[in-house]
Amino acid sequence: HGNCIERIKLVMKIGILNLPFDNNYGGSLQRYALVAVLQRMGYQVEHINLQLSHKIPWQKRPFVYAKRLVKKMLFCSSTPIFLERQLRKQKAEKNRLAEKFYEKYIPHTPIVHTVSDIKKTCSGRYAVYVVGSDQVWREGMTRYIGLENYFLKFTQGEDVRRIAYSVSTGNNECYNQKLVCKLSSLYKLFDAVSVREETLLPVLESYGWNNPVPVWTLDPTLLLSVNDYRLLIDRADGVTDITSGRIYCYILDDNEKVSEVIRQKEKELGVESVVVGLADTADVSIEQWLNNISKSRFVITDSYHGTVFSILFNKPFLYVGNCRRGNSRIDSLFEMLDISAGETDFNWSAINENILKWRRLSLSFLKEAIG
Repeated sequence: HGNCIERIKLVMKIGILNLPFDNNYGGSLQRYALVAVLQRMGYQVEHINLQLSHKIPWQKRPFVYAKRLVKKMLFCSSTPIFLERQLRKQKAEKNRLAEKFYEKYIPHTPIVHTVSDIKKTCSGRYAVYVVGSDQVWREGMTRYIGLENYFLKFTQGEDVRRIAYSVSTGNNECYNQKLVCKLSSLYKLFDAVSVREETLLPVLESYGWNNPVPVWTLDPTLLLSVNDYRLLIDRADGVTDITSGRIYCYILDDNEKVSEVIRQKEKELGVESVVVGLADTADVSIEQWLNNISKSRFVITDSYHGTVFSILFNKPFLYVGNCRRGNSRIDSLFEMLDISAGETDFNWSAINENILKWRRLSLSFLKEAIG
């Protein structure tokens, strides 16, 4: 009986869909964590390699290029005539290290750009689809393939299991009534749904989305132990302890308020800071980013996953509010782990116990959801 179950697991292939591949550290690590957890459960797993396309359909190219040429000649437009070629080159450079990590650790499909590509590549390929985590139900972040496809519309008609794991809308944005009606039939096709922010639960209830009943679970990155991430660091080449004894600042949206907070903390602790942002991903690998947090004396960040990994590595940190990217996810994380906002003197023993408790619950959800 046990051998039969193991054979079924190997046959049962799981496809994971989340936001398009990019150079975001948190996005890369939550993909890695979810894949690793499902593999440890004994399943074959693939990430659906959705990427933004910087290409113009061939039939439109003469018109677009001619229009840009006229604008450049008559109005001194700064837009390059072959803009897409330049964007592809910039993307390749920015994503170089993230791509290396992706190829090494995350089994994936060939690159897909459109819903048509996804259907062609994935149809009949998986027994289970998992959508999530991250802000895959945030309307403004899903326009590339359409929000309805993050409700797995492209799987309609297939005999598959559908799971939403720790999905987020960022700031718990509410959909208008028309959109709720459009998505309700897709929601009912899910076999199990969990959300990353507790405050999203009453929002879904207000839509009448209670079949399946959504539950609250951990972000995938918290499903792995800190030792799993230390192992990633140890396996990597060229990782240095540049932040040792210093303040590490991982800042997505720099401004004067953030700069002042950093200056004050430098003065208070009497140490220098190391600042890294999204613009530095071409030079700072995912493993180096993890080590920067691990070896630092203190962390200042406006990033959700910057906060998550500060907690996992038990580093004192200060979260600087970032309304544009969503503060409700931080509020929910703090509530889950019983952390007070603005706190810098942490009871790590109690926090680690909370992580273990929620990890057990979240893994149990995944196991039951896959069935």
